[in-house]
Amino acid sequence: MIGIAAVFGAISIFAADFWVKSQAKPAAEEKTASIAAPAPPRIEFKTIVVANAPLRYGQELDRAKLIEIPWPQDSLPQGAFATIDGLLGEGNRIVLSPIEVNEPVLLTKLSGPNGRATLSNMLTPGMRAVTIRTDEIAGVGGFVTPGDRVDVVLTRDAGEIQEVAKNAQGAAGSTITSEIVVADAKVLSVGQGADERQTTPQITNSVTIEVTTEGAQKVALARTVGTLSLSLRSASEGGDGKNGVTTISSFGGSVAAKAQAAAGSLFDAMTKEPEKPKFKTVIVTRGTKAEEYQVPERDQK
Repeated sequence: MIGIAAVFGAISIFAADFWVKSQAKPAAEEKTASIAAPAPPRIEFKTIVVANAPLRYGQELDRAKLIEIPWPQDSLPQGAFATIDGLLGEGNRIVLSPIEVNEPVLLTKLSGPNGRATLSNMLTPGMRAVTIRTDEIAGVGGFVTPGDRVDVVLTRDAGEIQEVAKNAQGAAGSTITSEIVVADAKVLSVGQGADERQTTPQITNSVTIEVTTEGAQKVALARTVGTLSLSLRSASEGGDGKNGVTTISSFGGSVAAKAQAAAGSLFDAMTKEPEKPKFKTVIVTRGTKAEEYQVPERDQK
């Protein structure tokens, strides 16, 4: 009886396991079949002209240095050319900004058909170019390169300004002031070079910057009244920042006022009468005779 029960128990176990698996398999197949594979995204491509060799400022575009490659239609950069024939069909173009290998050739980096490599082609519409005389100090040690942003600082003697003259109070050099004439100006060229890829320090005697019409007038006027120098801005900094006139009094007070106060203290010390010592009367009795003595207070014991 025990053997028969064991046999029937084993048969029941195998039968139950087979039934469970047979029920789970169709459900899994049905679930798998109901999940459809995602459709691959549809991307349309067009051709775009890129450089297959470095292109530098002033070079004439050559077909041998250009190539057409596929490019997603939805991410075409503005000003790109689809074919080399369309790029050079109206005439030869000149490179105005450096272009690296596999970089798209854009209209903003080229001159017009049959154009020349002139500075006017690099100007933003409505802007003007002005040149500032520099040296090793005024030009930030030669570290200013095309594409940088700078502030133009004017240093002059502003003694005729009433407020400055009042603060100076006649001290030598205290009427010298500095102020920002133009802020956040783009550097177009350093000397006669216009290649933005030049990163080594170059000491030149001039820097050309891009300013508004009003900024050009300010720079022209500032050249006649004082000395101009450049202040290099951080690449991540934007906006005009703080502006105003800086005088010697900004360093902690007028030099003349400090000198006058020091001279007054010295004069008082020299002309002050020495303080007279104070005495007290001391009576000394020797036997039957009393005598009076005048003793200074500090020596009295």
